[in-house]
Amino acid sequence: MNKPIVILEGSKQPYISIGRHFGGIKIENVEYIYQPARDAFIRKDWAKRTKGKSWEKFLEEVKAAEQ
Repeated sequence: MNKPIVILEGSKQPYISIGRHFGGIKIENVEYIYQPARDAFIRKDWAKRTKGKSWEKFLEEVKAAEQ
């Protein structure tokens, strides 16, 4: 099973919302970094791809990768 790249509304997700207080979470050996400006957890290997681009452009790349 593929691991999600982005988990939106991180503060509202049961069980993982506590990760927002610590800056991230680890789920099944996959690390996610919390980005409070977007209230989202982003998989660590994708987090640096957000730099220098709009949120919409980043989400387009995520959608393309998940297909």
